[in-house]
Amino acid sequence: MTTLADLAKDYGVTPQAVAKWRDSAVTTYGDLNYQQVGKRKEYDEDAVEKILKFRPAPTEPDVQTGNHRVTGQLAVVPNAADLGVFRGDVELTTFDNPLEAVNQALSFADGLLGAMDKDTAYQMTQIQQTQQANATLRSKLDELERRKAQYQTESKVMSMLQGKEAAELQQNMIDLKAMGIQGD
Repeated sequence: MTTLADLAKDYGVTPQAVAKWRDSAVTTYGDLNYQQVGKRKEYDEDAVEKILKFRPAPTEPDVQTGNHRVTGQLAVVPNAADLGVFRGDVELTTFDNPLEAVNQALSFADGLLGAMDKDTAYQMTQIQQTQQANATLRSKLDELERRKAQYQTESKVMSMLQGKEAAELQQNMIDLKAMGIQGD
């Protein structure tokens, strides 16, 4: 079970942003399953999956691979210099807003880390539930095997008893017929 605050933390966004995702999911899918725990709503796995469908895709930095400088023709003016002359043939590559791009990349990486942690926890939960289901079924199978053996023994005894009683009843009917009380 997951709250909107948990999702906001996992994806590095505000709870208000996650609330907008949830509202879009409700508009598209109708009511979402959740459990009220105090003042918090804890959404089930299906509801979280529907909410996350409205999460905007992470943006990738726009990096231009052919970034270079062109040296323009300057008039020879005293006190002016073209640094390209001093730099020589070395090309200078720059990026617009590199810190913003790195922050977006870090946010994306943090989102991936959070998603991996969440998926690992989910997988562990699945393993534990499968183990529990397997143990429960194994216990029931063991009980069924014991009861099957007991049932076979009981059925055998009852079959023998029923056979004896049926044979005795048949004999009594034959004896009665022999006395001439029952007609042909």
